[in-house]
Amino acid sequence: MAQPAALQAPVFLVVESQSAGETKAWGRRLASLLEGGELIALCGELGAGKTCFVKGLARGLRLREEEILSPSFTIIQEHSGRLPFYHIDLYRLDEVELDTLGLREYLFSEAVSAVEWFERLREGAELQRLQVEISYASASHRLIRFSAAGGRYAAIVERLRAGFL
Repeated sequence: MAQPAALQAPVFLVVESQSAGETKAWGRRLASLLEGGELIALCGELGAGKTCFVKGLARGLRLREEEILSPSFTIIQEHSGRLPFYHIDLYRLDEVELDTLGLREYLFSEAVSAVEWFERLREGAELQRLQVEISYASASHRLIRFSAAGGRYAAIVERLRAGFL
């Protein structure tokens, strides 16, 4: 018998990255498992590697890495690759709601949506998502934690574990 979601053990995976190239590689690996309609919630300190990870994610979606810039000033960038891709950066906003900036239309679409500074989205904790938290272990060493919030995302984490560890 399945346990209610609140009682199920969280599904997560923690990997180490010792370079920007490795961080990008984890983004590419994740992209290889995506089918469209996923919400990737990126969290971590300033400079931890969120945009670096997104560059790898975009490359895995057949976009040129050079097209991916930190959208801190434009907030939302739209791209077309293997799947439509929305890169959203909430850094400049203290707190934002789903209906602000039309975010609902982006996050609940057939595209892959990668949201940096996801913790600034007021309703974020309520949404099914794959959370990617990047933290400093040292100056060049990072820990990347993939956490699933929802069954679809738990399956992605398990496929990451099975396919790349």
